Amino acid sequence: MVHCVESKVGRTNVLNQRAPRVAIPGNTTLGRRMYVDCSQTFVAPMRSGIPRVVRNIIKHGRAAAAQHNLILTPVRFEDGFFIPVEISAGGDIIGASVNQVRREHPVVRRMRKLLYPKAIVRAAQTAWRRLLRAAIPPTAVRFMEGDTLLLADSSWSVNFWSEIDAARCLGTRIGLVQYDFIPHTHPHFTSVKLTKVFRRWMKKTLQSVDFIAAISETVADQTRSFLSEINRDVAAKTIVRSFRLGADLNDESDSRPPSLRPELVAFIELAQRGPYLTVGTVEPRKNQGLLLDSFEKVWTEAPDAKLLVAGFAGWHSEAAVERFRRHPRWKTHILYFPNLSDAELRYAYSRSKALLFPSHAEGYGLPVVEALRHQMPVFASDIPVHRQVGGDCCVYFSPFDSQALASQIIGFERTGLFPAAKQPGNFDTPTWLQAVQELIDISLGSLTNE
Repeated sequence: MVHCVESKVGRTNVLNQRAPRVAIPGNTTLGRRMYVDCSQTFVAPMRSGIPRVVRNIIKHGRAAAAQHNLILTPVRFEDGFFIPVEISAGGDIIGASVNQVRREHPVVRRMRKLLYPKAIVRAAQTAWRRLLRAAIPPTAVRFMEGDTLLLADSSWSVNFWSEIDAARCLGTRIGLVQYDFIPHTHPHFTSVKLTKVFRRWMKKTLQSVDFIAAISETVADQTRSFLSEINRDVAAKTIVRSFRLGADLNDESDSRPPSLRPELVAFIELAQRGPYLTVGTVEPRKNQGLLLDSFEKVWTEAPDAKLLVAGFAGWHSEAAVERFRRHPRWKTHILYFPNLSDAELRYAYSRSKALLFPSHAEGYGLPVVEALRHQMPVFASDIPVHRQVGGDCCVYFSPFDSQALASQIIGFERTGLFPAAKQPGNFDTPTWLQAVQELIDISLGSLTNE
């Protein structure tokens, strides 16, 4: 039995499970409004990983939704309510704190976090604001029968379940973009805190949502297995489908000369046929250390080979970054950029010799398809999702065997022949518009399974 009660601020809250849908005047067309949660991306300056996906869902979502007579609105959760997020003319999320975060020196940012823990500050701010108001903010979303709320962000520590349960009680459908299960399946590659938060969030999420859009069929299979573990009947309770992520970078059609840093241009242009490129957050899971181990062997046979590393410094990245910068070949044969713009990344893809992607675990592997879109040879670690995403257009190697990768690179250096079954030019790379269209199709398709 489900009980819905009226809260102090006039909202309906759910105390137990989902209530029967109650038709509310003003929204009689199922799925007419779709809201996309971007709470974490709103405050995150990063444009890689999950934030990159979320930003592209928002950027292309309105055009894709319009084809189905849907109105797509990005929202963030604040003080107990979902609030619409402002979008620029180009479709980008306008985050309130992005510019502030970019201006802060890393030492200043670290000291601020130590002196003012984020969780405590947010709790105090929320309590204070609630004392100052008793009514629903005028901009807060009022969910109705037939609405869809898509949880597309990494909002694992956001406690928005009271509001989501209230929306479900009114008949709003809840969907989830499932990126991976890495904190659950590979806890040694994440912090203890993140693993705990992720596992708690995923258990609650997978017990509650109406449909799940996984970013690869590998993740879709993992999702079905996890649903079985928590004793949820997939056929009766939720719909699990996969969709492909886009491979195009922002503003590919921009004809203006890109703004490129001279040191990046010099490093790339001085390399014979370009450097080898690796893209991804620097962290143990991404396995960049294997690349240096491999290149120590490569340089004995191909002394002119160069390695360009692009990616934010992530969890436990200090040792790898320090190893790059202290290497005797730093700046001559190795160069690391933590913050390439999309224009610089496109430039690197278009002029590099090959992509090296040695990750231990992924939900998809965006750099693989981005590189293949630029018809680059790709050497990727031999894990199931890379086989699924890259198919016969990639060459695979063990993420534990630096010698195997070194041998492949040396062979490529000697012959110039890429030994994949199919050449990169034969790879079908979806655009982000196509990816978001697939995502919306999953949302609409789940209606027929209810």
